[in-house]
Amino acid sequence: MSFENKLMQMKGMLNKKPAARKAQTTPVRPPHETQWKEIGLTLKENKFGFVFEKKIAYPLDYRHGNVVLGELDRVLQAWKNTEYDHPFKLSEEAPLVFFDTETTGLGGTGAYIFLLGVLERKQDSFEMTQWIMPDPSQEAAFLYESNLWQAQDSIIFSYNGKSFDWPQLHSRWTMHRGALPKLPDPKQIDLFHGTKRIWKNELQRLKLSVIEEEKLGFARSGDVPGYLIPAIYLDAVKSGFPEGLAKVLYHNELDILSLVSLYIRSSDLLMEDLSSESSGAYTNIGKWYADLKQFDQSAAYLEHVTLERGDAGALARFLLAVQKKRKGEFEEALQLFKEAAPHLRGPVEVEAWVHLAKLHEHQFKDPAQALVMTGFAKEAASHAKVRKSIVDDLAKRELRLEEKKRKKAAESTVHRTR
Repeated sequence: MSFENKLMQMKGMLNKKPAARKAQTTPVRPPHETQWKEIGLTLKENKFGFVFEKKIAYPLDYRHGNVVLGELDRVLQAWKNTEYDHPFKLSEEAPLVFFDTETTGLGGTGAYIFLLGVLERKQDSFEMTQWIMPDPSQEAAFLYESNLWQAQDSIIFSYNGKSFDWPQLHSRWTMHRGALPKLPDPKQIDLFHGTKRIWKNELQRLKLSVIEEEKLGFARSGDVPGYLIPAIYLDAVKSGFPEGLAKVLYHNELDILSLVSLYIRSSDLLMEDLSSESSGAYTNIGKWYADLKQFDQSAAYLEHVTLERGDAGALARFLLAVQKKRKGEFEEALQLFKEAAPHLRGPVEVEAWVHLAKLHEHQFKDPAQALVMTGFAKEAASHAKVRKSIVDDLAKRELRLEEKKRKKAAESTVHRTR
């Protein structure tokens, strides 16, 4: 195509009239306003459309399970008074938002968030606000009304929300990025991850309802199973009948109240409660603090557990021995590894025997004992799932130690003959 023809083509394109924009439709008032009002929902209107809202106030002495909500203030103050660091420690005076959602599916562009609930600490109470989307055409109004676009300075508490709820919210928000204010990226405390750190291997399941019964002293009654929630919402939108939706609101309410109770319970265990939990939980906490490089606090928990003999304190002894070795306290480390190793199983048992072999070889210059510990490590490795590189290293260590043992024996013989 010639240059002139290209110019003519471009001119023709420039002269084309822009496509007419579709007329913006006026939001339609939901037809089931009267019916949904029966379960405490109020219809709200904003510049994007309509959304249903419900507010619930709780006094500071409100008890959820065996935890009083007002204890949150005590816990926050206790964290401020600590000299060590932890993700649950909130140094700044930031608004706290306990947050949970209900969705029509687990992901994808076809899955909507239809219920969003938050709980906030007010001057003399806690206030929960729940928003329900009347139907998918009102999604922008529903998201905007949550005010989460103003949550930049807030701290968001959730249960698996960092991996699911917030990314899902961000995905739905993106669908309206040309209209809605930008969704911020506030600090988040995902209590699911904290629960895993504290009760790993202590509970078979980490579902929130299980945590409620096992650790918060709360058993749900009249709740609706989670897998039924999407169908209940879709039926309520279609039929207008609110009875099932009331149970979904209650389910969401319990989830959010449990976030407050769980944060208080977990914080107490992480700071001062050394009597109400199992050795396994306190060992997990000690390991968590060690992973955070808070070694003094880690040692306090691990030493507490080592008061117990046998299997219950074995892992704590091992973890404490690792810290003692790192600090150069080799005699104490050696003793702790010796007490721990026979009661451990799996890769950690192999690791304990290897630590003992290294201490005997390098710190105590005793290749014969180091060789014995290496033999125990090889035996443990034969019954555990360990990497081939570890097995190879043990074989090399054994050969080296046998050579060292022979040399030391030869030197000793020469010394005696002189």
